[in-house]
Amino acid sequence: MSKPMRFVTSNPQKISEYEQLLAPHQFIPVRLNVRQPQGDNQREVVRCKLLLAYTEKRARLFVDHTGISVVAWNGLPGGMTREIWGQLGIAGFLRLLQCDVNRQATVRTIIGYCDGRQIYTFEAELEGVIAAEPDGLANTWESIFIPAGYDRTLAALPLEEKLQISTRGQAAQKFKEFLSQQAVRIW
Repeated sequence: MSKPMRFVTSNPQKISEYEQLLAPHQFIPVRLNVRQPQGDNQREVVRCKLLLAYTEKRARLFVDHTGISVVAWNGLPGGMTREIWGQLGIAGFLRLLQCDVNRQATVRTIIGYCDGRQIYTFEAELEGVIAAEPDGLANTWESIFIPAGYDRTLAALPLEEKLQISTRGQAAQKFKEFLSQQAVRIW
């Protein structure tokens, strides 16, 4: 059996969720020692983060980038969700949306994986709306994003249900299928 791959993150919630989503595939969480790339193009952010991580770690690894794009803001914050959320928080984010009638948003998760020879990506999107007020325990955008067809935010859903419908869950399922196919080819 090969060594576990690396997962480049410092987010305990992501680590916990991926442990469930990717089982029985194993990974070791690691941090980057360089500043993570930023930008409004999520695919480019994932590609740059993956290349930086591989250059530093020289091991099979994956990265995750999830962003929320608000229609009224022409798709922002998108690839810059982490940075903008860090500056605004829940209150600031909702205050900026106060006057907007259109509260539609799209969440996208992109998983980037490098096996040392090639880069692979796995994506998922989820449509929904921004709630008028937070719901759920999370202090992230998940507490204000209501997926289409639901009346509660992602943060308010039971974890098992959240992981089934979330973009992280959907992208991870594609990644897990890929990893399983790769394991079969090795044998």
